[in-house]
Amino acid sequence: MSASPGPVPIFDEQAYLDTNPDVAAAVASGQEASGWQHFLRYGQFEGRRIAGFDPEFYLAAYPLAAEDIAAGRAAHPLGHFLNIGHARGYLPNPRGARPDNAAMLPNRFGGFWYDQPNALDLVEGKLGTGLITPRAAERLREWIRQGYVVLPGAIPEPILDPALRDFNAAHEGRRPEVQFECQPVLQSRTPGPWRREMNDVPAKALDLHFQSPAIRTMIFAPKVAAFLALLFDGPAFATQSLGFYRGSAQAGHQDSAYVAYSIPRQFCATWIALEDVTAGAGELFYYPGSHRLPDFLYAGKYKGIHEANRFVPGGVPEAEVVGHLRALEARVAGLKQEKFLAKRGDVLFWHADLVHGGGPVSATATRKSVVTHYCPKYVSPLYAEVAPTKIYRHGAHLFASSYYQGEPVG
Repeated sequence: MSASPGPVPIFDEQAYLDTNPDVAAAVASGQEASGWQHFLRYGQFEGRRIAGFDPEFYLAAYPLAAEDIAAGRAAHPLGHFLNIGHARGYLPNPRGARPDNAAMLPNRFGGFWYDQPNALDLVEGKLGTGLITPRAAERLREWIRQGYVVLPGAIPEPILDPALRDFNAAHEGRRPEVQFECQPVLQSRTPGPWRREMNDVPAKALDLHFQSPAIRTMIFAPKVAAFLALLFDGPAFATQSLGFYRGSAQAGHQDSAYVAYSIPRQFCATWIALEDVTAGAGELFYYPGSHRLPDFLYAGKYKGIHEANRFVPGGVPEAEVVGHLRALEARVAGLKQEKFLAKRGDVLFWHADLVHGGGPVSATATRKSVVTHYCPKYVSPLYAEVAPTKIYRHGAHLFASSYYQGEPVG
């Protein structure tokens, strides 16, 4: 099971812990984040009960629930209510409280249709009317539940080869126009030109898509663009890309804190493998379901650092950024960490709020890859509010850069 944004009204955390002392002990020791998380991941499948749910009433009142269970969309009536029925406004018992709008987007910072509580029903609707294929529906269900999707071999060799050539040229100093972010070498967060020692430490080649038509073609490859269209219901806008020669060595974090848009959660990212990734090469890790964790608020109010800096005198203190990372460590304690040992041409998509990071940099193994952040066409990256930004087209899609003022290459 994935994480949940919070308990449904009938769930009583303390009553569940009192009734299940083994769970209470696991929560007290930090093995489980909460009784609610335990119930979602294990308890409902172990037959543990929660007060206030009447399965006989539920099945009698909502015949579609029985159909969904028979079709495998839920294991039993309670599982159906928690994962599907509650978002439809179904009641757990004859006297249950019904939300004013059970399908209302739960996050105050926005999101997409797939962030709505009834997103699984919306997928079934798209499938039933022929708008999407069964394979696309399967991927969307995975995205909704887990917060990420992997498309194996999504980048074909004729697209991958020229992109890798341009990537290598940038990391060999043969593309002097490409800027890099590398604090260990530059001793600053200000970008600078490539230096050989950057290839031995965490470094980012900035917006390669702006300097390379081949990389631009790769980040909008047909299978990538098709999945982005499923998520955005329209053309995609590539606003930032990062090239990694080795791993990032970043702690678990959420992109929504650092990558700023006019609607804070209306974006996603891809990670494209330019080569096979071996264990210990600084591989990407992530926590399935963590895209539904509670929000961390900067200055007690803002989703991201950029927006908070507009109003906080002197900017967000570093201690608050560190506090967010520590809070995430505690919040993912009950979730399983997965690692992405990608094959060349594989693409990982992830949700704006999925907790992810990179393992330690290897002294011997590279991890050549390109990360790209995308938003829908009509959402704006907030860097456009502080510096003139020109938008360019790549077929039906858009791209821009906050680092380069001239025209894009190609």
